[in-house]
Amino acid sequence: MTTALHLAAWLVALATVTTPALADNAPAFELRLDIDRDGKMDRAVVLQDNTGSADLNIYLAMGEENPGPSRKPDFVRKALTEDRVVDLEAKGKGSLAITSCFGCGASKSTEETLTVVYRHGQFMVGGYSRSWDWGNRTSDDTVETLLGDCDINYLTGKGTVSKDLEASRPIKGKFKPVLLKDWSYEKRPKVCEF
Repeated sequence: MTTALHLAAWLVALATVTTPALADNAPAFELRLDIDRDGKMDRAVVLQDNTGSADLNIYLAMGEENPGPSRKPDFVRKALTEDRVVDLEAKGKGSLAITSCFGCGASKSTEETLTVVYRHGQFMVGGYSRSWDWGNRTSDDTVETLLGDCDINYLTGKGTVSKDLEASRPIKGKFKPVLLKDWSYEKRPKVCEF
């Protein structure tokens, strides 16, 4: 009986512990990179709470130190995505790729990668890619699957799109860089919708 009570107490204690990725103000992802390409290491931190909203904080010239409560971020983008952030990666030329997903492999899922760059003293969206695998049940109880992807390079102004199983094709028109502070998913190109 005592063993069962101890086990129950441990289970209750474990259930009350929050995981760092879901606790308020706890980093879901952290990454060191030289995003402003000045030769000093910077730090990108994604905070995501259990409501799903993910915030991006960027600390310039952090080196190896950890940001403490007294150090304010040099850049903050609140509610960057409502989807679950699954990866933070440094890419070439100081760019930062933030990947998020909705459904994450379920029958209705999307994956998006937002590439952040620092150019002309501003944080900008340098690229955006999205892929989708969306199953819709029709009225005759069959499933219609929509597949596709798009890839936009805002720095070159070019992009590609593929729908269903067709090969990727260039998108007509030019894309202009977007300031990260102004980015919203409503600004993504219509061709990236399904």
